[in-house]
Amino acid sequence: LEESALKLAQSEREEAWREMAKQVAHEIKNPLTPMRLTVQSFQRKFDPNDPNLKQKINDYSETLIQQIDTMNSVASAFSNFASMPAQQNETLNVVDVVELTLDIFNEEYIHFEAEEDEIISKIDRTQLIRIITNLVKNAIQSIPEQQENKAIFVTIKKKFNKVLITVADNGIGIASEDSNRIFEPKFTTKTSGMGLGLGIIKNIIENYNGTITFESQKGKGTTFMVSLPIINK
Repeated sequence: LEESALKLAQSEREEAWREMAKQVAHEIKNPLTPMRLTVQSFQRKFDPNDPNLKQKINDYSETLIQQIDTMNSVASAFSNFASMPAQQNETLNVVDVVELTLDIFNEEYIHFEAEEDEIISKIDRTQLIRIITNLVKNAIQSIPEQQENKAIFVTIKKKFNKVLITVADNGIGIASEDSNRIFEPKFTTKTSGMGLGLGIIKNIIENYNGTITFESQKGKGTTFMVSLPIINK
């Protein structure tokens, strides 16, 4: 049974990476087509005596740079997902780090509340910032621009020997048929991006022996809950 379980786990991991490889290949191929067409057009239409030659070269260059940047972002996203977070295990006050992280957002409808001034945990500061930033960005993007009453609540409290961080929004919510796929590396309901965000932070959280779960109602909003171990004084 143990051998079968190990083989199954290995097979599942291999399948996951195959799916990821397919997605990355697809994302890289997307910008390659316009790059090829741009170069071919340049070859076909190049005229050293054209009075608009400088402007045309600039246009071609801009197109290529944009597509190269797209490929670079794909490579960076995949690299970030594939690499495990550094085990810095800094002893830090989660309340302070989360509060400082929220300062980068300009949205006035983001509200922060902590039950205590100090909750100590061991986690890399950069990775904790990354977790909060990703969840809050997702919450902002889930609320339609035209919605009048926008609200995001970030709360922190102790629960047994854990620190519980919740990020709740009153956005569009997650459809029930998408719930089982929300942490899949390539899954996204957005019109842009690779959908690696939640997969990455789930990887980070679990690497620190934590958990991430969520509750959602279509049309009413979503709440993500992150649980991390704390240090008891």
